[in-house]
Amino acid sequence: MSFSPSQNAGHALHALLLAVAAAVFANELTLPPGVVAAAAGAFAGSLWAESLHARRLRTFASVALGLLVGGLGLALTQVFLGSATLAEALGPTVAMGVGEVVRWVAVALGGALVLRAVALGYRAALALEGSIAVLVVATTVQAHRDGMIARPLEISDWFWQQGIDPVVAFLGVGLLAGLLLAGVMARGRSPGRTLAQLLIVLLLGLWLGVRLHREPPESDLRNAVGEKLDKAQDGDRDGPASAGQGGQGESKEGKNKEDNDLPPPPKQHGGQQRPSAVVVFHRDVLPFGEVFYFRHAAFSQFNGARLVEATRRGVDPDARYDARPEGFDVPGVHNSGLDREEVATDVALMSEHSRTFALIDATRVEPRPNPDSARFRRAYRVVSQVVSADVPLENLLGLAPGDPGWDEATWSLYTELPHDERYHDLARRLQSELRPEYKSDPIALAFAVKQYLEENTTYSFKRKYTGDDPTGEFLFSEDKRGYCVHLAHAAAYLMRALGLPARVSAGYAVPAANLGTGSALLIKEGDAHAWAELYLEGLGWLPIEVTPQKTDVEPAPFEEQDLQQLLGEMARKEGRFERAPPTGPKLMDYLRAAWDAVPWVLLGFLGVLYAVKVGRLLLPLVLRGGGGPKVSYRAALDTLASVGWVRGRGESRERFAGRVADRVPAFEALTRVNVGAALGARAPLEAAQGVSLAALYRMTAGQVRGAVPWYRWLLGVLNPLSWWWSR
Repeated sequence: MSFSPSQNAGHALHALLLAVAAAVFANELTLPPGVVAAAAGAFAGSLWAESLHARRLRTFASVALGLLVGGLGLALTQVFLGSATLAEALGPTVAMGVGEVVRWVAVALGGALVLRAVALGYRAALALEGSIAVLVVATTVQAHRDGMIARPLEISDWFWQQGIDPVVAFLGVGLLAGLLLAGVMARGRSPGRTLAQLLIVLLLGLWLGVRLHREPPESDLRNAVGEKLDKAQDGDRDGPASAGQGGQGESKEGKNKEDNDLPPPPKQHGGQQRPSAVVVFHRDVLPFGEVFYFRHAAFSQFNGARLVEATRRGVDPDARYDARPEGFDVPGVHNSGLDREEVATDVALMSEHSRTFALIDATRVEPRPNPDSARFRRAYRVVSQVVSADVPLENLLGLAPGDPGWDEATWSLYTELPHDERYHDLARRLQSELRPEYKSDPIALAFAVKQYLEENTTYSFKRKYTGDDPTGEFLFSEDKRGYCVHLAHAAAYLMRALGLPARVSAGYAVPAANLGTGSALLIKEGDAHAWAELYLEGLGWLPIEVTPQKTDVEPAPFEEQDLQQLLGEMARKEGRFERAPPTGPKLMDYLRAAWDAVPWVLLGFLGVLYAVKVGRLLLPLVLRGGGGPKVSYRAALDTLASVGWVRGRGESRERFAGRVADRVPAFEALTRVNVGAALGARAPLEAAQGVSLAALYRMTAGQVRGAVPWYRWLLGVLNPLSWWWSR
């Protein structure tokens, strides 16, 4: 079966759209030859499906053929990639390229064949085909979906310059592209089916846009550490302990063994790159350890099974910064003899946080106006006394542990640990390896613990520890694999075994290097962290960070400098382009003007519709001789259509007139006149027995009005589009 030139052009355009979708999808997954192969395979598969459908091959046979082609191609790929002989003959690089080409040709060819065969065999599947193509393209904007609103920079900058949020703009462009794609895919189908498909794709696009652009549920906004911490934050500080180790908010009693373990590791997916907040520094500062710690909560009380937030009043007052409508001072040690730098930071939250976090060591927290309610949830200012990186480690030697003002109960709270002698044995062994002058020095003991853990553990998310003491299970296992929660608790317990006051804090930890040369620091969900802290007299709580030398987790490089700068400027309310504003009206100005004109345009359009309707109805009455048979007949058809009497498709004029003759006999006479004039009769009015065309039309209108209820006639008069369906 051959196709007409227009059909061939339509098939080729359809195949081209599928080829583009396949190429865009493959671009992130394979080498350039594979991308070309995917496009070629999808193009050929689409045309092949059209050809098989034209030859009336059954749909299930075409689907089976597509699956067979894809399966054989994948099997052949394994031959190419697994053949040492082929690799030696072609070279490893060429052999791998050939394998990728075979793989993507087969997958795209088979996939396009299946999609087109199903869509051609079942019209309802047209929407599915268009939706899959749109979704395939949508997967390529993963980074933008995860909050990379500044990419691609050359496009997003223009949108910002026009006063439009790039996220909204990209979603709008994507939705329009999806509608265009669906429209092209429905080419040649009935108008009703085409409209239904476009509606389905539109609704799907709107649903996806809301899902992608809205803030994800709060449970998805935090990784495991932050999520568990929030359970502890919502507990009653004066009641029984409500937070478990690492913030796990369950008590030991009444729970099974599985609930007593450490929190699971953070999920390793793109969500870790989603921005959580942006912090703007009012001055340059480099913290001790060259890491910015933003404390969210502290766990210092041992409840017999794990560390929980302290239930005693006055304990850890520096670790809770509940949001208040007015500013408040944070108690703690801030003015020691060591070099500290006071720095103010403005925090703009991009996701919900049930508790405020602050750069350590905070002295004051106060709310501030939201700089951009469309982008940020809320904002506040923190003033902190930061221990400078200029402080030599030697200056920390000799500082006594704890605070002289603590009573015996407070000391006991900060030094209690599980009743397992292995902690004390290991701690004494580490102490014995120090030089005599350092064996009683708190900072030297803490660094001995830090060094041991860094040399003997592996940073990993692959192990899970259960039992009454998951930290001991991790620390005393043969293969010590764990993440920040395990390491922080192990360090805290070992320091406590040495008689040092220690606790675990959690929140966010961001390398100071990420700040670059700017003053804004981006905090992502993946920056959530837990770390151990040691209290030194005159200094306060000092982070003891454990960074294992071995890891099976690939660290993600920081590549969001442009986004960090952009969000920082938004948080400062400076506006990225305020220093050099564009001249002339912006796109948003035109869009607002167009939106303001919409009611007037609609009113004008409605007026035109009524004018056309009234004109068609009145012409036979104002023109001499009724304007001729065609004008009068058309006006009569409009009158009938206004009450729902319309000639069906394929129905002749005479048959339609006979169908309504018992209710509108005058219309039958007018029809004979019109048909006679169309056939060239010299005296068409003879069929009307001497009655004028205008009179026949008036008689038709009167009979129609008398044949229907008054409300039906009134609705016909008010309907501005009733004449559209007359034929």
